[in-house]
Amino acid sequence: MSTSTEQLLATLEVISNSRRAILFETANQGEFNLWNLMITEGFVTLTDIELAFEHWQNIEQWGTPTDTTNYEYAPSRSERKGDSWNDEIASERKGYYQQLQHIISQNLQNVQAYNLSILKSVPETFEWDHPDFYVPIIVGSTSDNNWLCLAPTVPDQVSYRNEKYKSVTKITSEEHSETSQNLIAQIQPLLDKLTPISIYGYYYGGYNYTYQHHIAGAVAKSKAKAIELALQNATMVMIQPLTVEYVNDAHNSRKLNQFMNECLNHRTLYDLSFWDIGYTYKVGQTPAGDWIGVWSQSEFEYNP
Repeated sequence: MSTSTEQLLATLEVISNSRRAILFETANQGEFNLWNLMITEGFVTLTDIELAFEHWQNIEQWGTPTDTTNYEYAPSRSERKGDSWNDEIASERKGYYQQLQHIISQNLQNVQAYNLSILKSVPETFEWDHPDFYVPIIVGSTSDNNWLCLAPTVPDQVSYRNEKYKSVTKITSEEHSETSQNLIAQIQPLLDKLTPISIYGYYYGGYNYTYQHHIAGAVAKSKAKAIELALQNATMVMIQPLTVEYVNDAHNSRKLNQFMNECLNHRTLYDLSFWDIGYTYKVGQTPAGDWIGVWSQSEFEYNP
């Protein structure tokens, strides 16, 4: 670690008090971006593409973000009034998913699937019990060296940002090469047929929470950028310049804000949603090119 980064980190740790300080050393950890941050922080594990597709379909079958067998927080499909789900719909959508998997396997290289889940290394920080929620994403490269990422929408029952940031049903693309556009032309019609389905979050106790589940996607020049865009389209991630000025000094907020404004460049906020658990990272770049900041955790308190 450079001397200048070390000194800034030491100051940050003093100012942040109860907040958790983070350090990302670019010399050892590579380019700073959302994907490398999530890997470094322990949100990412490798899985199989078959299991990813199975889990996406399970969400539809359950009608909930995760299995309710051992944690009942919402009525089952059989208990819901007016629920239209049936075996015919399930079979039809399974066919679309099989076609989608075939297109991916035939047209993409370096195909990988990842599970994104909460930081299980620090479960003692939760005040309430939470279901074992996770979502898989799939990413692969095209023959013209672009990258495609597909991700399911992720509910946010912790913050209020879901009122502002809506999921995107069309694959977004930063690249307009013929190969990438042809691939999108094959995949988008299947995603259109996989129409959004209403999924129940915490519903008992008057919460009445639902969200629209569908598969979002993005194409970009790099793997990290494709994942970042897809997760934003899926409303799992919000990224924005950090320009908020604190009007009070609770938890040294004013001092922290002043320090980051004066000492760090490219201040950015990363907000990650895992349905009933949320993580917020406020970071900036040091003169030496490293990234430091603070992170906080929030959780939904279920009182049915």
